[in-house]
Amino acid sequence: MNNEPTDVRLSVVAASVKCQACGCDIPLDEAVVPEALPYVVHFCGLECYAGWRSAATQAHMGDPSGG
Repeated sequence: MNNEPTDVRLSVVAASVKCQACGCDIPLDEAVVPEALPYVVHFCGLECYAGWRSAATQAHMGDPSGG
């Protein structure tokens, strides 16, 4: 059994990621937290986040009257 530490590195394909609401570029050094990569959605600012959250909430709630 090999007891040497494994070198795990983040593979960088692009220099930025896209905002999930408006599509603008966000630099990776401001957006990426390697420990959270599978669970992260990126936003360029609070306005985009608020719009995305509002739309997501409405989509998940559906029609509250049941009709």
